[in-house]
Amino acid sequence: MKKFLLFLATGALTISSMMAITDGQTYEQVGDYKLVNDWVISRVHSGELAYNALPFANNYARRATIYNGEVLIAQTCSPQHIYQINDTTTGMQCVLYRYSVENGDYLGVLPLTLNGEPYGSTAQSSLLANNIGVDHFGHLWLAQYTSEATREFNIYTVDMETGALESQGVLVKAETQEEVCARIDYIDVMGDVTREEAQCNVMGAGANSDLIYRWHAEQGSDWEKGFDGEDYYIQIVDFPRGWDSVTQSSSKEITSWGFAPFIKMCLGEDESTLYDAELFWIDGFYNAPALYMVDGNMYDSFNNVESFDLQPEEGTNGLTEFHLDGKNFMLYSKAQYQGDGHGCQANLVELDESLALSSMQKYWQIPADSLGHTSDSGTRIHSFEVIPGVDEEGNEYVTILTYKCNNGLAVYRMGKNVKPHGEPGPQPLKGDVDGSGIVDVDDVNAVINLILNFDEYKDKYPGVGDVDGSGIIDVDDVNEIINIILGA
Repeated sequence: MKKFLLFLATGALTISSMMAITDGQTYEQVGDYKLVNDWVISRVHSGELAYNALPFANNYARRATIYNGEVLIAQTCSPQHIYQINDTTTGMQCVLYRYSVENGDYLGVLPLTLNGEPYGSTAQSSLLANNIGVDHFGHLWLAQYTSEATREFNIYTVDMETGALESQGVLVKAETQEEVCARIDYIDVMGDVTREEAQCNVMGAGANSDLIYRWHAEQGSDWEKGFDGEDYYIQIVDFPRGWDSVTQSSSKEITSWGFAPFIKMCLGEDESTLYDAELFWIDGFYNAPALYMVDGNMYDSFNNVESFDLQPEEGTNGLTEFHLDGKNFMLYSKAQYQGDGHGCQANLVELDESLALSSMQKYWQIPADSLGHTSDSGTRIHSFEVIPGVDEEGNEYVTILTYKCNNGLAVYRMGKNVKPHGEPGPQPLKGDVDGSGIVDVDDVNAVINLILNFDEYKDKYPGVGDVDGSGIIDVDDVNEIINIILGA
């Protein structure tokens, strides 16, 4: 048995359990619907110093999900969990960080094991816990990133009591090792991953390729080729156009998904087709989300969306659909960390009965003031999870998780009658950039330092330098602090 050498520092855990606050933003009611923020932990709201002290403040904490009332953040190789492989070699163990969905309280860390041994690697690039999610029968699943040279990989379920992984079978990318395989960063699961109660489909898009991978298993059966039982993958020839930010139009020709593409399968319309995954979304580095049929033909795309405000910027990947009161909604990533005024934020929109993207009506951008503007070193993915619920008065609502690697996470509730859970948590003092507890000329100097040399000063100030919430730190923030000091 391998021996553990290092565990999470108590100080880091103390900080993480005290950081959850509300985002301090007001979300105007749209039609019958309200949006409230239950809590947020992010670089923008918690401050750089506090956020950087968290164990998942790095680009190896890739994705997050909601499971049994907990937010789970999967860290693919944790520097806080080191184990001894032999006399000269140590490895890093994959872990899940656990937070309360209701209030953001830290609930502990769950180290993952496989066959009684730490589940991890000597190399962080192995990315063994790159994927996490919950299937439609309540099973928590986990899978790795696979390189071009990786022909097959396991998909696991997770025991939340012990952290033990159980293989649910091997997914094969190609007939032979010599066959060229694309890299797969992220996958999606539809149905029952254990195949005990229903069929299951798994899909992934090949990075920097035109390939789509698919695996299928009938209830009680093993995995097989997902495209009509004949192919593990198909080539897409019907690509959407990429968004040209110069001309503000969908005019850029693309022939590849680019980096870290993301697939999201759609539920069927009735019980007999519920988990067939006949339609699926692809969101890649070069393209905004596009909806495809299982034969590889495009059904709809953001090329049919004319509003520039609704177009996601290049380089950000992530979306999900949900339903509320019989209406159709979509949540999709608006921009990565470099987004001008909307970094690490998502658009929440309503679609009509046909789910046509041209019918899109924007409700909110969440958070209204961003999670952060720090590089995720190419992770690309923005995780979303939406869980339906019914309040004590019988009103439907949804709980929404938004998580961006190395920038932060937040939980919201949307519905006709949603209210804050109670008294809001401690709020950062607006304009108190240096964390002194008052707003004065020292905060003006702090913002000026950030403007002149952000990289040098970003970790020195616990407060928020983006005082006016514009998404950038500039002279307007200096003026905002002066107005606060003067009482204007």
